[in-house]
Amino acid sequence: MALRSPAPKSPGRRTRFPLPAKTCHMTERFDVLVLGAGLAGLSAANRLRKHGLRVLVLEAAAHPGGLAGSHTIKTQWGEFDYDNGPHRFHTTDQHVKDEAMALLGDDIHWANRQSRIFLYNRFFHYPLQGGNVIRNLPPLVLVKSFLDYLAVKVRNLFAPRPDSNFENWVVNRFGRKLYDVFFGTYTEKTWGIPCTRISADWAAQRISLLSLWDTVKKTLFRPKDKNVPRTYVSKFFYPKRGGIGTLCQRYVEELRRGGAQVHLSSPVRQVHVQAGRVVGVTADTPEGARRFEADRVLSTIPVTTLVRLLDPPAPAEVVGHANALKHRSMIFVYLILNRAKVTDDHWIYLPEQKLTTHRLSEFKNFSPDAAPADKTLLCAEITCDFEDVKWRKTDEELQAIVVKDLDSIGLVKASEVLHTFSRRERYAYPIYDLEYRGHRDALLDHVGSIQGLDTTGRQGLFKYNNMDHSIGMGLAAADNLIGQGDDHRKVASEQQYFG
Repeated sequence: MALRSPAPKSPGRRTRFPLPAKTCHMTERFDVLVLGAGLAGLSAANRLRKHGLRVLVLEAAAHPGGLAGSHTIKTQWGEFDYDNGPHRFHTTDQHVKDEAMALLGDDIHWANRQSRIFLYNRFFHYPLQGGNVIRNLPPLVLVKSFLDYLAVKVRNLFAPRPDSNFENWVVNRFGRKLYDVFFGTYTEKTWGIPCTRISADWAAQRISLLSLWDTVKKTLFRPKDKNVPRTYVSKFFYPKRGGIGTLCQRYVEELRRGGAQVHLSSPVRQVHVQAGRVVGVTADTPEGARRFEADRVLSTIPVTTLVRLLDPPAPAEVVGHANALKHRSMIFVYLILNRAKVTDDHWIYLPEQKLTTHRLSEFKNFSPDAAPADKTLLCAEITCDFEDVKWRKTDEELQAIVVKDLDSIGLVKASEVLHTFSRRERYAYPIYDLEYRGHRDALLDHVGSIQGLDTTGRQGLFKYNNMDHSIGMGLAAADNLIGQGDDHRKVASEQQYFG
């Protein structure tokens, strides 16, 4: 029998627009204000602190980390660490790796990556492996896949179809059948819009192989260990305890030891601008509304939110661009099970439309210390739109949906569920529709026109990047602020696989 958890509170439940600022009781001055205590904001703040600047970080949530945040639940069965969805840290940038490893010290567990797709009642390795695909696909589907691939190759010799959207990009490289089987259904299920309305940018950075032939070739001739691309990174590191959010917790500890301030539960309500220059912000802190002044503000909150917080207000045209950019929301449903382990996978993709759950992760596979030896905790992800029917479901309703999904594919039985709870994230995926670039660039241009104000990170740049990119963005943004380094906005801007 599942225990009932309190309905989760989401920052997104407050309002879509800033509330009028309360009367400010005090004013403080800093060299730099950093908005948001995710990896980008915290890494930037810590770098700035090391340069001797007086820094304040303001975070709306009661805990740091954002999407890379973690939690520990204490139960009668023991303690369980869990993240906001699965995260694994790997990077090709040595300075970012050094930064993360210095934060964790000896608290590191190295894991061998395993991700799979569950389809046709079988598991397919992801990234796709030629032999595994050939063995597991039904014969008729396999034949159709190769015929479709050959047909596309021939067609493209005479009348190539442009990579004008996600669907065209994938079909051009894998053929129609493999697109339908592995890519199209899952992507539409995740994003909630047709693949013909999704930018090809998403495919370039989230599909690991260039074509069906590339899949076969790289299965037969695996790259050497030196300069291994992200596609074939087989090892990653993860905190032994506390989840991936330990990185952010360590940043907060280091910042506070070094004299910087980090205010949690302190959402920003206004970003004040005078004569084209940022002068400070007003935030609702646990002590009441407070105004903080600085000549430089680095924001990592959603850029769509940032432009709505400007005082005086941004022009109507700019707000229109903000309204046009959309995010896909996420519900994380956690199941504590009376079982030592379900699979050895870090995550499993569930593309079939008949299943509401779209991805499953098991944190004990990230670190064996994340759960008691005889129990495990699963995270089932359900994508949705903010405040839609799925978003508003209770823990009991969500449990019923997820258990039905997992029981139908033979992974979990209802009798094994000891406890269920959930979390919600409003700003999970920036939606790369066909028009997103123009709207995003207009917002970034407006922010860039305000002296002393900049925006970075996944949310701040409306960019679906990885954790290492976020740290890299934060470090680069801090360097840029003091007149050093490369442009932080160029981090994770290349058209290459990010997985």
